[in-house]
Order: sequence, then C-alpha cells, then structure tokens
Amino acid sequence: MMALASVWIAVVSLVLAVVMAVYRPAFTDLTVLSVTYFGTPGALCLAILLLWAYRKERGDDPGVSAQRLQAKVAIGMAVLAAALVYLLVIFASPVARVEG
Repeated sequence: MMALASVWIAVVSLVLAVVMAVYRPAFTDLTVLSVTYFGTPGALCLAILLLWAYRKERGDDPGVSAQRLQAKVAIGMAVLAAALVYLLVIFASPVARVEG
C-alpha cells in the first residue's frame, strides 16, 4: 500500500509541477507549498520507508520486487517534480506591484 501511495503522491506532485510550468497562473504560493512541503517529501518518505522495510528481503518474490520498483519510480518522479518547482522559483521574474 505504501508503494502505491508513494507513486500516486509523486504523480500528483509531478502533474502540479508541470501545470505550473505550462500554465503560469497556476504558479501560486499554494501550489509551490503543496509540491515542496507536502507532495515531494511525502512521496520520498513513503518510498524510502518501503525500500528500508524490504532491505533484507530477497528479490525472488515478484510482489516485493514490484513494490521496490514502484518505490524507485516514485523517488524519481518526486525528485523531478521538486527540481522543476525549484527551477521555476529560481528563474521567476518579480511581479510588479499594482497600486490602487
């Protein structure tokens, strides 16, 4: 269950990061916060916890090897989502103040 949850959390984080990159009005404080503070760390935590739990298991069980693969894919997607958001923040231009 942890492997499945980590993959879906990573997918949601990656989709949010791509939406922020493509559609600039979606690049808000809430979406940046949700990816960098909740989505990516949550996916990484669950995936690394699963890999740690199965560290002594042998690879001949197809269920264990599939969960390990899901955890590794989740780690990759979560790191990619975080990197994309950090690049968006680094290369963002300041927004002009509206006086009114």
